[in-house]
Amino acid sequence: MADRYRMTPHGSTFIVNQNAGVTVGVYSTLQEAQREVETCKQDELILKTARSLVKKAVNMLMRLHHIDHRAAYGWIREAAD
Repeated sequence: MADRYRMTPHGSTFIVNQNAGVTVGVYSTLQEAQREVETCKQDELILKTARSLVKKAVNMLMRLHHIDHRAAYGWIREAAD
């Protein structure tokens, strides 16, 4: 995750890109760009944690109710809405 984002000076602004080629944004100062990179990293960590929790919940529901993955995932999605 540490090298997933890069900041590039562009005139008087700074562009933040993901290594996948997606532009995250254009910022007036280096500090704004650095804050955005940190925010993106934090968001990725939260998403990774949430996915891990969903996976564990699906597996537990499968075991408790003897249902397949698709059904358990559907119930977890329904409960989350």
